[in-house]
Amino acid sequence: MSNFIALVAGALQITLLDIVLSGDNIGVIALATRDLPSKLAKKASVIGVTAAVLLRIIFACLVTYILMIQWLPIKLIGGLLLIKITWDFIKPENDTDNKVIHSSQKLWTAVTSIIIADITMSLDNVLAIAGAAAGNIFLIIFGLLLNIPIIFLGSQYVAKLMQKYKIVIYIGGAILAHTAFSMLLNDTIIKSRISSAFVQYFPYIAAVIVFLYGIYMVTKYNKNNSNSREHKESAVDKTRN
Repeated sequence: MSNFIALVAGALQITLLDIVLSGDNIGVIALATRDLPSKLAKKASVIGVTAAVLLRIIFACLVTYILMIQWLPIKLIGGLLLIKITWDFIKPENDTDNKVIHSSQKLWTAVTSIIIADITMSLDNVLAIAGAAAGNIFLIIFGLLLNIPIIFLGSQYVAKLMQKYKIVIYIGGAILAHTAFSMLLNDTIIKSRISSAFVQYFPYIAAVIVFLYGIYMVTKYNKNNSNSREHKESAVDKTRN
């Protein structure tokens, strides 16, 4: 009976961990697919979720060996890649971005971004799940499989929110910025050379900066839209007169 209770408690702990840890992956998939047509967005999400789960399984099998490679700056590389991906998602569009791009190109661009981000984030997620499972293989498998519906359904919902409310894009960007700088600053090469306070607080500062940038961009976007509507209404009034 005590073993059963421990198993249930472990499963609940991993469920909560999955909900929290999957937020980054949900944000990446939602940001990458927000401008795709509905069918392509679902296809990219399926590919992205499949990649995320497969990468977690691979890392779960190899995690012991990966951690033995002390000189490999995994978090540093992952953090830098995630910073680049975050900027690609939130940067202002220019004329070259607005040109017509073939749907298949958009799809594979989204899928590539999702997979690269998944690679950078999967190791931390697996370590957390493995720690909560305390070596129980059943619980590790349970945690990995639970990722599938959480990430897929969550990313679909968040992508719809991003299409409806532009500020949600920057909230997702802020979460990714926090994750990126947290990974980068916690790498052994970086962490030993800077203060612990900087490591602890700068990821939050980065997230706030991205969010404030988002408020500025949304305000600017709404103002431009308002001016455009007024200009059109004025033009219509002139033609009527």
